[in-house]
Amino acid sequence: MKTVVLHGSPRRGRNSDTLVEHLLRGLTESGVQEVTHFYLNELEIRPCQGCLSCAEPPHDCVIGDDMTAIYGAYRDADLVVWATPMYWGYLTAQMKTVQDRMEALAWSGFGGKVFAVIVTYRHHCESAVAMFERICPYFDIELHTMVCRTYDPETGRDIPIEELPGKLEEAYRLGRKLSK
Repeated sequence: MKTVVLHGSPRRGRNSDTLVEHLLRGLTESGVQEVTHFYLNELEIRPCQGCLSCAEPPHDCVIGDDMTAIYGAYRDADLVVWATPMYWGYLTAQMKTVQDRMEALAWSGFGGKVFAVIVTYRHHCESAVAMFERICPYFDIELHTMVCRTYDPETGRDIPIEELPGKLEEAYRLGRKLSK
């Protein structure tokens, strides 16, 4: 199984990345070993221009940037992990830019995958989860979603992921499940 991880957090190594590490541990303990990581904040990716050049065969985006590597890895992947915190009730700008640029693959090569969507949030995550729930059936994508609230509204305290062992275990178990 080939896995691509799209890391949407601009803060490398934090909550969503830690959940991904646990998911990958579950995958690799079952023999899955080919994993490609993209730390979106470290890449040069321009926003979609809405030109629809990708609508015409061969369905390639005309923008030549780091998204080209993501396209290639995505096409080859069986499993795509979308890991992102929520900012203002939606995906980070980095993840949203990549998501918009997936338009080029929507014409050919986007579907038939397994998605693991890992979302960390403080207040709301429903809008992003609902978006994946809407598009996945259309593209014949098997969807697995894990959400993790990393904020205590009663105390106003952000909760480091290490203080949520149940969520770390949930991510690990999801990796084990996806490896089968």
